[in-house]
Amino acid sequence: MTIESQGRVAAPVESAADTVGEQRSRFRDRLATVPVEQLRALSLVGVLLVIWIIFQILTDGLFLSPRNLTTLSVQVAMTAILAAGIVMIMAQGYIDLSIGSAVAFTGMVATLVIDPTRGLGWTTDPVAIIAITLLSGLAIGAWQGFWVAWMRVPAFIATLASLLALRGAALTVTGGSTTSHHGTLSFLAADFVPAHWTALAILALVLLFALVKHRDWRARVAVSKGVSFLAHVGLPVAVLAIFGIGASLVAFSYRGAPLPVVILGIVVAVVTFVMSRMSFGRRLYAIGGNPAAARYAGVNIEWHCFLVFAFMGVLYGVAGLILVSRIGVAVPTAGTGLELTVIAAAVIGGTSLFGGMGTAVGAVIGALLLESLNNGMGLMNVESSFQLIVNGMVLLVAVYFDIRGRKRT
Repeated sequence: MTIESQGRVAAPVESAADTVGEQRSRFRDRLATVPVEQLRALSLVGVLLVIWIIFQILTDGLFLSPRNLTTLSVQVAMTAILAAGIVMIMAQGYIDLSIGSAVAFTGMVATLVIDPTRGLGWTTDPVAIIAITLLSGLAIGAWQGFWVAWMRVPAFIATLASLLALRGAALTVTGGSTTSHHGTLSFLAADFVPAHWTALAILALVLLFALVKHRDWRARVAVSKGVSFLAHVGLPVAVLAIFGIGASLVAFSYRGAPLPVVILGIVVAVVTFVMSRMSFGRRLYAIGGNPAAARYAGVNIEWHCFLVFAFMGVLYGVAGLILVSRIGVAVPTAGTGLELTVIAAAVIGGTSLFGGMGTAVGAVIGALLLESLNNGMGLMNVESSFQLIVNGMVLLVAVYFDIRGRKRT
C-alpha cells in the first residue's frame, strides 16, 4: 500500500474521531448549563431507585408493598420536615445541634398542656394545643437566633447550649417520666387524606412544577442559546410525574396519604418558594457564599439569621407534635441523635456544610434515602448497630463529594 493510499484510508478514521469528540464536547457544554442542584437531585433519585430495587429483591417483594411504603413515608416525614428547615440555616453557613432536644421539649409541652395528672391539664382542644406547641418552638428558635445574630455567639455553641439546656429542662419538669396526650393528638399520625384528593393534589403539583420549569427554561434561552429543553424541563418533570404516579397508586392501594406527608409537602413547598423565588432566599445563599460581600451589598445579615432560626423553631413544634402523636407519649429523652440524622439528610441531599448551597427537595431526598436504608435493613432484621455504620459511611461519602465539588468550583 502506498503512502498516498494510506493517507486516504486514515482520513475517514480521523474524521469519525473528530465527530465523536465534537459530540462529547456539545454534550458537556449542554450538561454545564444544567443547575448543579438539579444534577445532584437526579443522581440521588437514581441511587434511591437502585436501593429500592435491591431491598425489593432481598425482602422478597415486601419493601415496595403499599403498606410498607406508607409506613416509610410516615417515618421520613418528621426527619424531612426538619431537614428542609435546616437547609435555610446551613445555606448561611450556620449549624443547629439542638434539633433533637428541641423536638422532645416541644412534644413535652404539648402533652403537659393536656395531661391532668402529670401536667397542667389546661385544655384538650387540638387547635389550642397545636398553637401553644408551635409558639413554644418559635420561642426556642427566636432565643437561639438572638444569640447567634446579635450576640455573635457561634451557632455551634449557641445550639449546643440549647441541646443541653432543653434536655435538662425536659427531665426536670417531668421528673424523668413520660406524659401522655391521651389520644388527643393521635389524628396527626393516624389520619389519612383520601386517595382521590391526593391524586388531584399531585397532578396540580406536577402541572405547576412543569409550568415553573418551562418559564425558567424560556428565561435561560433568552440569555443563552443551546439550553436543553430536555435537561431543564423534560427530565425533571418526567421524574416528578413518575414519582407522583407511584405515590397515587400507593394511596389508592392502601388508605390514602398520611397527614404527616401532607404537612411535609406544605413545608417543602414554602421553603422551596422562599429559597428559589424570593429575594430573602437568594440573600441567604449570598450570606453563606460570602458574608462580607453580602454585608457590603446591603444585606441585613442579623435579621436574616434571626428569622431563619425563628422559622426553624416553628418546625421544632411541628416535628414535636408528629413525634408525640406517633408514640402516644412525650419522652424526655426522645430525639437523641435526631440532629445528626437531619444534618446528614441535608448534606446527602446536596446542602453544603460551608454555606451557599442546598435545596429543600434535595434534603427530602436525602432523608428518604437514609430512612429507606434503615427501613430496608429493619425488614431484613439487620442489627441497629450495623445500620448506624451504614448511615455513617453514607454521610462520609456525601461530605467527600461536597468537598470535591467545592474544589472544582
